Amino acid sequence: MESNAVRPLDRLVGGLTKNVPVSALVLLGLGLMPLFGLLSAALLALVVLQRGYARSLLVLAAAIAGLGLVGWATGQGGWHVIWDPLSGPVTSIWLPAFLVAVVLRAWRSLPLAILVAGLLACLAVVAQLVLVADPVGVWHGLLAQFLAPLKQMFEARGPEAWNTRLDAMAWLMPGMSAASAMVGVSAMLLLARFFQARLTRPGAFGAEFRRFSLGLAVSLAGSLVFVARLLIDGPVLDSVAIVALGLFLFQGLAVIHALRHMRNWPRWGLVIFYICLALLPLWLLGLVSGAGLVDNWFDFRRLRSRTKA
Repeated sequence: MESNAVRPLDRLVGGLTKNVPVSALVLLGLGLMPLFGLLSAALLALVVLQRGYARSLLVLAAAIAGLGLVGWATGQGGWHVIWDPLSGPVTSIWLPAFLVAVVLRAWRSLPLAILVAGLLACLAVVAQLVLVADPVGVWHGLLAQFLAPLKQMFEARGPEAWNTRLDAMAWLMPGMSAASAMVGVSAMLLLARFFQARLTRPGAFGAEFRRFSLGLAVSLAGSLVFVARLLIDGPVLDSVAIVALGLFLFQGLAVIHALRHMRNWPRWGLVIFYICLALLPLWLLGLVSGAGLVDNWFDFRRLRSRTKA
């Protein structure tokens, strides 16, 4: 039975999608707040899923127009704020969220929608490496500004430690930035799907996510990328491999949720797992993504159900 404690929140979230001006205003407000920018992707995806393509396009167009006005009023330039992924949410959050939500609404397939998010991230990687003259150098400069408070700590280890660390991080940043955007937008798509299910078919989202599988063909493509990365050193393969890790992360999480459901483990076990995932990301993200990749070959969920039977 659905908990009464969450129904007011469901009604509030559902109400945000009913009126175009309200939806656009909230979308713009969330997009302008750095800590809540990704939530705007969830709102836009929910508008697509609940209200259709025409209304969601109106909401997106109104929010983009409002963002341009904000940029013009603050002296940053309307077009600059709209199209620059570092200063505005349009190209890095809103457009990818809109596209993957359209795919989900049209084909009703979470794996396909998140696969499209991964392909968009790969296109973003290629765009960075092709259109920017020295993407590694650009990221080196940005990281130097962002991590400036840590400079003395690194320089204490040696005169070249600071630049060596920045060079290593900058080399990975085209892939890391694209993968982070992909994972964030995909997570917000799942959140939108969760609220859509609560508004229309309570409980349906859990079963849908536990069945999540990218398929054997995607797993084979990902395996080839990882093997090629071991044999060939280059920024393109490095970046695409990072994106692939983010892609298989969701299947790994689906496997963990499915096994918890089959074994009837307490919910606080998932809470502890996600806390550990946040505290030890370098260790657990690779393991969970690896489990998602291998699951396409061995189907852990089916093996577990057969064993239980």
